[in-house]
Formats: sequence, C-alpha cells, structure tokens
Amino acid sequence: MQLHITPNLVQAQTTRQPPPANAKLSSAYGMWTPSQFDTCPKSLHDTYWVYGPDDTVYPTWHPSSDVNPATGQTCTYGHEHGRNPAESRLASWTVPFGYVNEEFARTNSGKTRHEDHVGHKIEFKNDVTVGLPGGGTGPVCQILTKLHQGTHSADAFTNNMHELFYYVSCNNGVQMRWRGMHLFGAAGGFEGTCEGFHNVGTFTPDTSPTLENESLRRIPDKGCLTEAIEQAKQQPYYASDAYYSNYREDWSTGFRHGLYKNGDQYLDHWGQVGFDKGYTKLFNIDSGAYFKVMGPSRYFEPTKPNNLGRRIDMCFIPELAALQGDCINVNNLIKQGIPVTWDHPRSPFKGTYRTVHFDWVTISNNTSNEKWYSNAAGTVIRPQPDASQGITIEQIISRTPFAMYYFGNRESDFNGRGVHAPN
Repeated sequence: MQLHITPNLVQAQTTRQPPPANAKLSSAYGMWTPSQFDTCPKSLHDTYWVYGPDDTVYPTWHPSSDVNPATGQTCTYGHEHGRNPAESRLASWTVPFGYVNEEFARTNSGKTRHEDHVGHKIEFKNDVTVGLPGGGTGPVCQILTKLHQGTHSADAFTNNMHELFYYVSCNNGVQMRWRGMHLFGAAGGFEGTCEGFHNVGTFTPDTSPTLENESLRRIPDKGCLTEAIEQAKQQPYYASDAYYSNYREDWSTGFRHGLYKNGDQYLDHWGQVGFDKGYTKLFNIDSGAYFKVMGPSRYFEPTKPNNLGRRIDMCFIPELAALQGDCINVNNLIKQGIPVTWDHPRSPFKGTYRTVHFDWVTISNNTSNEKWYSNAAGTVIRPQPDASQGITIEQIISRTPFAMYYFGNRESDFNGRGVHAPN
C-alpha cells in the first residue's frame, strides 16, 4: 500500500494529488468541510489519503496547518490528528480513517456507524525497550494506536462503538495488527466523572451491543460543575484543583480478543465475564491501554439541547470566572473585543492535550496461522473470511507462545495554529 502523506509541507504542495478519477471512494473520504475559522480549502485537505485494505480511498493524518499552493500562504484546517504516522517505524502499516466503519456498514444490512473526521487521533512510540513481567527488559518494539476519540459532540454520550487501530511490532518477530470498532461500556450511556452512570437514550447503530469487557468512557457531567462551584464558594484556594481534575475524559479500552475451541466448536473471547479459559486456546491478545484527554470542550448537561454543556460557559459563572487561569484568559480576551465562543481558536477547551497509557500488551498465538479475520467489533473471529457473517477484517497475530510487554505512557499537547473545537 502506498502512503500518500509527507511531513514536508513545501514538498507536499507540489507532489500531493487527489485520488485517481477511477478510484473507489469511502464514505469517510471528503467528509470534512471548512468552518468559519478554517482557511485551508477542502480540496487541499482531501489530498491526504490512503488506500485501505479494500483498495478504497480513505482520509488519513494531515498537519493542522498547511501551505495553500494557490496562494503560497500558510492556511489552517482547524483540527489535528495527533502524531504524524509517517514518523513512526510502523509507517508502512497505513492508517485509513473509517475503514472499519465502512466494513461494518457493508456487512450489517445498512446499520451504519460513520464517525466524524476530526476525532481520529494517532499516537505512537518508536524503539521501546519493553519491560517484562517481574522486572527486566525485553526486545525493542514499536507501537502505534489510532482511536476515534471525539470530545466535542453528544455522540459519545450514547454511542459506545469507536474505531480503534492497535499496531505492535518487535525485533524478535512478535507482531500484532488489529483494526476494529471497540466497545466502550454500555450502548446508550456513559460513566460520568462525578455522578456515576448516565443512561441517556438511543444510539447508532441500534444493533450496537453492550459487552462486559472492562471498557468505559468517563466524561465530565453536571455534578463536576456543581462540585467546582461549591468548592469555589467554600474554599476558593482549592477551586482550581476540582475544576481541572474533574474536567477530563478517560477512555479505558480493556482491549481483549481471543479465539478458543471446544472440540470442533469455535468460542470467541472478548473479555466477557464467565468465559471459561479452560478451552483449547488458539490465540489471545489483550492490553491495559487507556486514553485521557484534558480540556475537552463539552460536559454532560441534561438541561441543555442534546445534553451538551460547553465548558467555556463555565467561565461566565461568577464563582469561577476569576479563579481559574483558563477562564481569566478567556474573559480578558472578551474584554478586548474578541468573541471567544466554544469553537473559537482562542478557546483553551478543545481537547488537544492527551495522554495515551500504552501500559502492557499480551500476545499469545499457539497455532501456525498468523492471519485471522473478524467482524467489526472483534466478537467473532475465524481463520477464514466470511462476508455473510460480517467476518471480513484481516487481523495479524504473530506465532508467539506468550509475550507480555510494558510500553509505558506518552503525552503531548497537539494544539497547533488555528486548531479549535470541534477537534
């Protein structure tokens, strides 16, 4: 597969091209359009693409700002996708945004799950001398993840299905390349940071299952606002502590997939409670990774349209306006005549500061087969594809009796020129 991206923007404006006229385009390709704050043309944005495994064109990573070849001037896209995968040692393993969404739609009778473009976020670590259970070090490994992690819309209040890519490769031959729709907690609800579980309502697609897989999305809710205001009234010195610690999002993957056999019967393992691991194991993969976002633009507020409370509105509450640095800066800008709305580039609440806890990865494959095929959610896995059962996504699990490696964390603020919510 050819990766149609380059980190060199000067070179990019002369070498990047749109897809061939006869290329098959995915539903995800061309989804983004500029907002009032974005200065790059849509046509330039759509020159960042890759072929997916299905020989279909998908969008992929691009920088937050670019050089417009029509003017020679720097322009902005208004959103970012994390780290540039071209700088990863796994750059040849392409990152087609929306590929699993597309496969899900093809094999599920029109039950679509098309996620927005801006939520796709990439993180990786190169040349990690991994830790081993009980101490010591193991081989040198590469890891790359891509999660659709929107922190701006009402979508994640109800939809638990989000596209996750998980790539690992080590110099001793251990490899994993997994693409799927990961299921974060219960469909139709989410775990509030301050108030516990919220059962919100309908979700898309309406066939999305709820799996007991140790995963969840923890999103700030109204209780966090109440707590921040109360602390500001009673203990102003500590108000910022509650304000900043509560207003983050945690997406815990509980990433686990495996295939076992009982005689001739296949048994799929996705971390469900009560699964009997005494069956004959073919392969098993799991990880303790989770993804944290600081400064999201939203919180859950059931009195607002679509349950969307905008965090920037907190800066106009008297008890908070003069206590938090972010709010002080926002109000100073407004006093200067700059209308800082929730989606303005000068708003500090856009979810660009993220931490990925790669933590540990376990890979075990006791067969001679390295290629497996799964449905979109990874709840059905077989040695051969079967489109009639939705089993179409190729997964790579190296022949490895057992490996458990620790990768640690990585964090960064990906804020860039012109970036704003939704991001």
